[in-house]
Amino acid sequence: MFHCSRSTDEIVRPRVRLVDCLRSFVAEEEVHDFYSNELKAKVTATKTARLISFPDYLVLHMRKFVMEAGWVPKKLDVYIDVPDTIDISDMRSKGIQPGEELLPEPAAEDMAEPKLLADDDIVSQLVSMGFNNLHCEKAAINTSNAGVEEAMNWLLSHMDDADIDAPISQEAQSVDQSKVDTLVSFGFQEDVARKALKASGGDIEKATDWIFNPTNVSSSSNMDVSSSSTSIADSPLPDGGGAYRLMGIVSHIGTSTQCGHYVAHINKDGQWVIFNDEKVGVSKNPPKDMGYLYVFERLNS
Repeated sequence: MFHCSRSTDEIVRPRVRLVDCLRSFVAEEEVHDFYSNELKAKVTATKTARLISFPDYLVLHMRKFVMEAGWVPKKLDVYIDVPDTIDISDMRSKGIQPGEELLPEPAAEDMAEPKLLADDDIVSQLVSMGFNNLHCEKAAINTSNAGVEEAMNWLLSHMDDADIDAPISQEAQSVDQSKVDTLVSFGFQEDVARKALKASGGDIEKATDWIFNPTNVSSSSNMDVSSSSTSIADSPLPDGGGAYRLMGIVSHIGTSTQCGHYVAHINKDGQWVIFNDEKVGVSKNPPKDMGYLYVFERLNS
């Protein structure tokens, strides 16, 4: 007797509640190797995130694009359970609490980055293979003294660099070139990538956030900050109650981070409307659980 079974390609997606995402955002988080200006040492600290003011329009970004091991981009294929209304009043910052005090501002010597020196063993092994001593030192420094094999790979891939014979600068010593190359491959300029890595302690993800955060952009970078932005920043921020209603959804169609299509849905006068490129129409069943961006409008309080 033969038993035949029919296979299906139905995708089973996990479900995550938006309220749990918000709770995770404000949850206490441990920060390892946090340098305390008061103790002059690295400690384990805790941090929490809160909002000083509530905007008229609240945009929530679902971080569905992540990096797996080996810096392989991946899209998280999950459903988000999003209610029509939310209340984030408990996310408001109450400022410094009783028993708390601000850490002192770091002294100039605390801000100076330690000078990374090339490992003598790595350099000597590479030199014994016939490589130039300066090149070997650069290879060790730019791979953070990870090992001979790592330095060798860096050396072989950078032999034709225009600045390979240039003296080692402090900036080059304090930034991992492989991480700079990774950010450059994302489309960022090399000088901006170096500055971001220095400001974020060499963490690529934090460096990417640093680049996109306009408050961190200095006048020495190639990014233009107009005087009009200063006047906008000086103006008071809108504030109000923490109750919001869902008014817009932007969803990404596709399973890859490299391609796909974005579609927007807007709630206009109680009716959902879809915007798909130049096509506009009424949407009876908007994909509320498949959003990449959610736009909320403050309810009148």
